[in-house]
Amino acid sequence: MADRFIGKWAFPSDDSLLEQSARRGVQYDFEKIAADIIDKVQFEKNDIVLDVCCGNAALAQLILKHCSQIHGVDHSEKLIASAGKSPLTPEGGSQGIHSQDFPPSGGLRGALHLHLADALEIDKLFSESKFDKSYCYFSFQYFNKKKRELLLEKLSFVTKPNGSVFIGDIPDKTRIWNFYESKMKFYKEKISRLIQFKEGECDLGWWIEPKEILDWCSTKKLSASILSQKNLPHAHYRFDVLIQNCK
Repeated sequence: MADRFIGKWAFPSDDSLLEQSARRGVQYDFEKIAADIIDKVQFEKNDIVLDVCCGNAALAQLILKHCSQIHGVDHSEKLIASAGKSPLTPEGGSQGIHSQDFPPSGGLRGALHLHLADALEIDKLFSESKFDKSYCYFSFQYFNKKKRELLLEKLSFVTKPNGSVFIGDIPDKTRIWNFYESKMKFYKEKISRLIQFKEGECDLGWWIEPKEILDWCSTKKLSASILSQKNLPHAHYRFDVLIQNCK
């Protein structure tokens, strides 16, 4: 059975963490990216945190130094296996959901719990208001508009009142031409995906306007801030969002 991320959105040339995350080149630094997330979200030592679309847990393992626990969820068997370095075994009897725990080691102060599951099933996997903070990084653009709104709804559900929901590294539709050298390249990708019945409007997934997220938050009476990225490789065409879960 084909993997749900590797070979669909990412095509790694080796098993390195960066390649698996579709990040190539010396300009990419997980520690710098994690530091940017930590600065914006302000994790606390007793926080229980959710990482949706955690992939190989490269970011989670860095952020774990600043909180108590992280639960990482991803639907890619290859990435979760890479994160855990061992096969996952079923937990709790929920079909399609597998989990494995990793106790503190190698400088980690908390516990990492990995779950092989669909991001849109987190409300089945976790109880309401379980997490102090939740985040989704590198991945929001792989959901179409309907699924993006559903994911935000479920992140709000599993995050505590007045907790934080952070969505990071989102391709900004208002700055799309900062990325593409020509409109022709974008439309070639778009037409190619349509012909092949592939998801996404281009090879990056979907381009998203910041206003879309702000408008959704407004309808739910949630406070949200659009944040720029500083000194990161994609800062010229990506943005972050920090939502205060004042539900």
